[in-house]
Amino acid sequence: MKLRINKFINKSILLFCFALVLVNNIKGQDFEFHGQAAGWGIGTKADNGWTKNLGLRYFPQLNYSYSLDENNLINGEILLNTYYTTDFKSDDYNLKLYRAILRYTSTQTEVQLGLQKINFGPAQLLRTLMWFDRVDPRDPLKLTDGVYGLRYKYSFLNNSILWLWGLYDNNDPVGYEVYPTANKTPEWGGRYQLEVPLGEAAATVHTRMVDAGLLNYRENRYALDGRWDIGIGVWFESELQQSETNRLPYPWNKMLTVGGDYTFGIGNGIYFLAEHRTSITSAKTWGDDIDKKISAVMASYPFGTLDNFALQIYYDWQGKNIYQYYLWQRTYDNLIINLALFHYPENGAGLFISSGTAPSTGYGLQLMLIYNY
Repeated sequence: MKLRINKFINKSILLFCFALVLVNNIKGQDFEFHGQAAGWGIGTKADNGWTKNLGLRYFPQLNYSYSLDENNLINGEILLNTYYTTDFKSDDYNLKLYRAILRYTSTQTEVQLGLQKINFGPAQLLRTLMWFDRVDPRDPLKLTDGVYGLRYKYSFLNNSILWLWGLYDNNDPVGYEVYPTANKTPEWGGRYQLEVPLGEAAATVHTRMVDAGLLNYRENRYALDGRWDIGIGVWFESELQQSETNRLPYPWNKMLTVGGDYTFGIGNGIYFLAEHRTSITSAKTWGDDIDKKISAVMASYPFGTLDNFALQIYYDWQGKNIYQYYLWQRTYDNLIINLALFHYPENGAGLFISSGTAPSTGYGLQLMLIYNY
């Protein structure tokens, strides 16, 4: 079994939290233990026949909070991810640290240290600003590995928000990254979000050193995004990415997502969302050597208080492929039942960055049970 709790920052936070557990007489302390257990079965039909997969996943979570005073709070969070899957030919199992966070909050400030999830931007299906996570919109568990770092967040009195972050020792690609960050090199960035008429807008930057095997180079990202409510919700996410090297044929990448949503007053309310993303790779800043376009729609309808039906449909304009995902969900107090039907083209496996619980090609069904306590 692989056990990946071997980073200095994780050890420091674990020791800190264990020390807090031992100090039972601290005034105002509060410990909570939560958890989530999930089990699933998937049957998929592709060109090579049927494949079957069964899996179990468990997330035990320990939260700690300590009030310094009515405006200042320290809390910690430790979450493990343990799972077992089998396709009846081979097995896979693992235990790893999923989140380890130490957080300080005051009236206007939040400082967060550790293995954490960092995400932002208004898009839901075709996220241009998927920089530090790999959440699959089809995944009921919304799984994604975290990043190690320090994040600072300040809320101004005019409702604008400043984010600053520094990341370190993240050796696996995240988001849309193809190559990992160079070993033992920091990466940093920030985001400023402010209110604008009828909505909000933000600017984001990030920089890192890339390890591409025999080639190391600096990568810079610049982004703008915004969301407005004009009777319908509308938004956009845009990114310009620069690779500072003349040894790549296409050192510039541009990405733009535009979207909108609306709830139609039919029956219990039909929620509808549509997004379109354009991705361009080029040798020059504003060139368009390689152009890819994807469109997506999502709709959902609640049947009473327990049942909900949803669909997601994607269209790849270059490959002329259609991806279909249909979900029925029943929700009880602690238990969620998901039954999904899907059809993905055989030659279209590259559209999704799968979380490991969703197939990428073929057609079939998936049954998942999720229990929260």
